[in-house]
Amino acid sequence: MRESLRSGRNELAARVQQALNLSTKKEADHIVNTVISCIEQTLLNNLGTNGFTMKLNSFGKFSVRHRPGILRKIPFTGETKLTKTKRKIRFVSLGTLRQLEPVE
Repeated sequence: MRESLRSGRNELAARVQQALNLSTKKEADHIVNTVISCIEQTLLNNLGTNGFTMKLNSFGKFSVRHRPGILRKIPFTGETKLTKTKRKIRFVSLGTLRQLEPVE
């Protein structure tokens, strides 16, 4: 894991340790890992459900979206093919995080 990724995770664990008054950083890291794996497992369990959303107050919203394949004309051969169906998990930030995003 790159150092920049590790530092963000370490800062998160330190904040959890301070907020929950935990004695060790290892306990805080375990809690962070547990929460992340629970979020991941919830999304995986509902991956087949089109339109499933999971909102984490003032942080963001995860949504699962299924897109059907579309007919595309291939310019070189001139034939029309159906593209693959796609399943996307989208994250939309909310609250302060959204307000601080750059607006173009």
